[in-house]
Formats: sequence, structure tokens, C-alpha cells
Amino acid sequence: MTLPVIASILGNIIEYYDFVIYASFSASIGRTFFPSGLALSQVALTLATFGFTLLARPVGAIVLGICTDRKGRTFTMILCILLMALGSLLITITPGYQTIGIAAPALIVTARLLHGFSLGGEFGSATSFLIEQAPGHEARAASWQAIGQIVASLTAAIVTLGLTLLLPIQAFDSYGFRIAAGLGALAGLAALILRFRLVRNQPPALPVTSPFSSPFLRRENLFRTVAVMGAVALGSGITYLGIYMPHYARLHFHVAASHAYASALLTYGGQLLFTPLRWKLADHFDRTHSIRPMLLSCAVLLCLPWPMFRLVAFWPESILLMPLLFNVAGLLYFAALDGFIGMLFPDRLRGRGLTIGYSFGVVLFGGLAPLTNAALMSWSGTEQAPAFYLGLTALISATAIFLSRRLI
Repeated sequence: MTLPVIASILGNIIEYYDFVIYASFSASIGRTFFPSGLALSQVALTLATFGFTLLARPVGAIVLGICTDRKGRTFTMILCILLMALGSLLITITPGYQTIGIAAPALIVTARLLHGFSLGGEFGSATSFLIEQAPGHEARAASWQAIGQIVASLTAAIVTLGLTLLLPIQAFDSYGFRIAAGLGALAGLAALILRFRLVRNQPPALPVTSPFSSPFLRRENLFRTVAVMGAVALGSGITYLGIYMPHYARLHFHVAASHAYASALLTYGGQLLFTPLRWKLADHFDRTHSIRPMLLSCAVLLCLPWPMFRLVAFWPESILLMPLLFNVAGLLYFAALDGFIGMLFPDRLRGRGLTIGYSFGVVLFGGLAPLTNAALMSWSGTEQAPAFYLGLTALISATAIFLSRRLI
């Protein structure tokens, strides 16, 4: 099982590594690839390219989800990792705006489109592969994906910190992001080699009569897809709010930058320590298929954000503990989530259903989380709006899990 696990989760690791690196080096990337003197700042333009990733991801989910069922899991996994590596390579080698002019931002946007398109198919194809390699242990096998996300975030934080310490400030600003992106491209090459080795062990793909074959468009299968979107709402909200939290803490509560970004290491390191418990909880779900632990986590996270955000008014630094606290409170939910949503579909429809449902859910409840929370804070006039958002995602996930419980 070692080769299938490593080859499968490397794509998810590279996905999250790239996301964190691009956000961490947004200022350097903006100065290098975007012209100065525009109405929008270079950093704003850099962050705006995240929008292209969000737009491309659902498109990739539909195209690559169909490909997963028609051509097989490993075929799509190879295609996804190839596109990811090409995107990282483009960021690594593209000359700056001062050298090639408007072609520089155009190539960076292309890189982000490649990343977004490939992300659309990565989770669904790799998770389907893991689940189908471990009958009877679906939740434990699928839980490797979440562990990969933690490893990716920790790795990105360590790489960023290491480059900060090793490079002079001018060198860090000039080409630090190229080193970080280049490491991602090399990891993509390693993953590509491993995934080619999986091909000979992959069972033949199940035939699909047409790209949008009638079985997938039946009401019960569309319900399964919507259920996946709802089930991942809470996890997406927690993950992306955790990424956004250091910026939120600095902007609204004037927390020191060093403290804000140290909280990321605390969050990811703490999550890694809970890995053995996560596996035990996943094993319990595999044995019982009980959704009660997941619903309990959702109930806790429906109530917990409100007192936590009120505490921030008296102790601002407590906001830095929230991502770790929310992840611990959601452990019962996270341990079974990937296995649960993967088991909602029969084998012949899992590629499309899991890929489309997961990607649309992550974009809706995760990728748009910072924008949604900013709008809620502006509309309500309160800095506790993220508590409402997180509680809402908990309610959505609990409802989706409960209504789809008989499908597993």
C-alpha cells in the first residue's frame, strides 16, 4: 500500500504547498511580474490571480471527473500532476515584467489556470483510487489526503522560513519565490514518476457511454453530488479561514506579524500530532459507518465560534489559537469525511461525482470564504462575522451528512 498512498497524496501535497507559497510570496511575485503605477497595487493584482484558479477549478472538475471514469484513475492522476508541475515550472522560469513586458503577467495567469484546472480533478481521482485500493478501510485510506494537506502546509511554512533565514533580503525578494516554486516543480516530477509506476497495477476503467451519461444525471446521483458539496462545507471553511486568519488578526486586532504567522506552524504541527487519533477514528467509521461522531463535531462547531470570537475582544492573541482549536473540535468530522463522501457513489460514477461535488464545494465554501467574510463584516459592522460563517458551514455540513446517511 506504500506506493499507492505516496503517489496518491503527493498531488494533494503539491496543491496545498503551491497555494501557501503563492500567498506567502505575493508581494515578491507582484513586484516581479506586474507593472507598477496601476490603480490596483501589484500585490492586489497578484492575489487577484487566485480568482483565475477558482474559475478554472470547477471547469477542471467537470472535464477531469469525466476523464477519471472514462480513462481510469491513474490516467487522470498523471494528467493532473503534469499540469501542476508545468504551472510551478512557469512561475519558476518566467522572466519579470521589466524583461518581457505584458507577457510576464500573461504567463503567470496561465500558470494559475493550469493549477486551478488540475486541482479540479486531483482530489476526486486520487481519493477514488485510494478508496478502491482498500475495500473495508475506505475512511482510513482516504484520510491520507487530509494528512497530505497538513504536511504540505508545514513544508511550505518551513521552506518560507528557511529562505527568509538563508537569503539576504534583496535576494529573498528577487528570487526566493522561484526557489520555492522550483521545489514544487521537482516534487511534481517525482510524483509523475511514481504515478506512472501505478499504471500497471490499475484495473481497467469502467466503460462510460458518453461524457454526461444518463446514469450520472439521474436525480439520486445529482443528490449525491450536492451532498458532497454540503458535507465539505465545514472542512473548507475551517481550512481557508485558517489560511486567512493571520491576515485577519493583523488587520483587525493589530496582532504582531511574527505572532500571526507563527500560529500557522502551531496549527499544522498540532494537527500532525493528532494523526494517530485521526486514524483510529477513521477505523471506527469503517467498522460502523456511524455518522453520529461527525454530527457531534458539527454541533460543537456550530456553537464554539461565538464564545471564541467574543473572547478575542478581551484577549486579541487568542485568535491565533482558533484554527488549531477548530481543527481539534472537528476531529471526529475530519477523520471520516473523505471516506464518507467517497462511499456515497458507486465505482462507475465516483470519479465524476466526487470530483465535481468536492471542487464546487471547496470553491463555494472555502475559496470564497475570505471574500464572504469581508462582505459580512462590512454589512454587519461587526468583526465577529467569521463566527456566523463558520457556524453556518457547520449547519450545512450536518444537514448534508444526515440527509445522505442511507447512501453509504
